[in-house]
Amino acid sequence: MSDAETRWHGVNLAVACLAICPDLLGGLWVKARIGPVRDQIEKGLKTALQSHTCRRISPLIADEALFGGLDLAATLDTGTMTRTAGLLDTSDVLFLPMAERLDAGLTARLCQALDHQRIALIAYDEGAEPGEQIPNALADRLALHVDLSNHPMAEAPDLCFDVEALAEARARFSRITLPKGTVESVTETALRLGILSLRAPLQALAVAKASAALLGADHVEEPDLVTAIELVLAPRATVLPDVSPEETQKSGDSPPSHEDQT
Repeated sequence: MSDAETRWHGVNLAVACLAICPDLLGGLWVKARIGPVRDQIEKGLKTALQSHTCRRISPLIADEALFGGLDLAATLDTGTMTRTAGLLDTSDVLFLPMAERLDAGLTARLCQALDHQRIALIAYDEGAEPGEQIPNALADRLALHVDLSNHPMAEAPDLCFDVEALAEARARFSRITLPKGTVESVTETALRLGILSLRAPLQALAVAKASAALLGADHVEEPDLVTAIELVLAPRATVLPDVSPEETQKSGDSPPSHEDQT
């Protein structure tokens, strides 16, 4: 399997995990310019998330459209203060193009919504210059990061999902258990990778449970933790950990594939 094929398989798995528990994962940061590769991702996202209410917002969206506001006509007509619903009141998943253009105010309000409301955000980062990307505070709240800036269209086939299998995995998710010591192990791995965020280990554990749910398991196993590390922790790594010879030998074992579940 080529590097591009491996990367695209990771995207397929990331979207499947997101569909299991979008609110716990916060969302997906997609670094890709407008084009056919991003179109493929969005088509796959809409298929996997079809049981959720999805809306598109702008980086210039007004607070009233996002949070709702006073319905002046209805208030004057009834004599009672009437409020209009905002997109956060009527949506489970928000799609945000040009996320690198967010200002500090909207960034803070979206971060607050991700912390306190059951929503997820798909942030399309179209930054072309070094350092031009979505705000760090927002990136920290999105469990899944994929960089497809130079991904070839020839290696971007349709993302494939079994919608019924995703629904079954979603129902199974809450029953998935973690083996003893898993929390400590994931936290230690994050520290070894130079990740200081406290959210990242929690997001990795949620992805591990989603992976187990996709495989039809009742508890998290080692391949699920490998998936969580690859999808959540590895993109955030700031240092390469020291690897012992014993760990290098173990890394030769290949985990089971999720292809049949997604």
